[in-house]
Amino acid sequence: MKKSICIEKIFLEAPFYERFKLVKDAGFEYVEFWTWEDKDIDRVAALLREHVLKVASISGDKLFSLIINEEREQYLEYLARSLKVAQTLKCEHIVIHSNGIDKGKVTHDGAGISYAKKIASMTRTLGRAAKMAEEAGVTLVLEAVNTYSMPGYFLNTTVEAGDIVRVIGSPNLKILYDIWHMQQMEGNMVHYLTQYIDVLGYVHIGDAPERHEPGTGEINFERIKRTLKSLGYDGIFGFELVPSESSVKCCEILRSF
Repeated sequence: MKKSICIEKIFLEAPFYERFKLVKDAGFEYVEFWTWEDKDIDRVAALLREHVLKVASISGDKLFSLIINEEREQYLEYLARSLKVAQTLKCEHIVIHSNGIDKGKVTHDGAGISYAKKIASMTRTLGRAAKMAEEAGVTLVLEAVNTYSMPGYFLNTTVEAGDIVRVIGSPNLKILYDIWHMQQMEGNMVHYLTQYIDVLGYVHIGDAPERHEPGTGEINFERIKRTLKSLGYDGIFGFELVPSESSVKCCEILRSF
């Protein structure tokens, strides 16, 4: 099992660049983080080499929205820069979103734009984005998000994300299934994971309702793990969650996941 620690939520007790060593000391081989713009990428690359770590994913779109037809060229221009960063870091996945996100809030909720136009804009932009990803050798993973913690976010079901990805049909465009988000939006997780295993590219872990470690909430993670194993999923399990106590204690739990 490939386990990744999100250093935007875990090891916040330490400055950002010190978290790489802490992840390695905790027994993990993968890290993930969000936007790259505020990071010294050369320094990150050096830390990866020093601590023999890999970057599982970064975020690739930030301010620009797939659902906004007028932002297509800006979106793709920013994505091109994200792909270059991913190549520099030898990062295989870029997380993308229906809406731009800045400081935890959507940058444009698409108010006044019809559902049909949002879907059409997303599909058109993603078709071009997927070709860029194929050329770069990076996989884009499209994330559905709950509307309680992210009001105004458009893509909030597995069916919507998965069907768009299937229509585009690129090997370098998959879905990111975030268990914490989807428990709140739809539940029935074994069903959706089974139905969309063909386009599943990444899994984020966090128990509900508090987004702490597995075992602190209501989700049956053992059933989910058995299901994914039986379906042949061999991708990343990213721990994008909030430690219930210290990050060190959190990682002790996550090692045995």
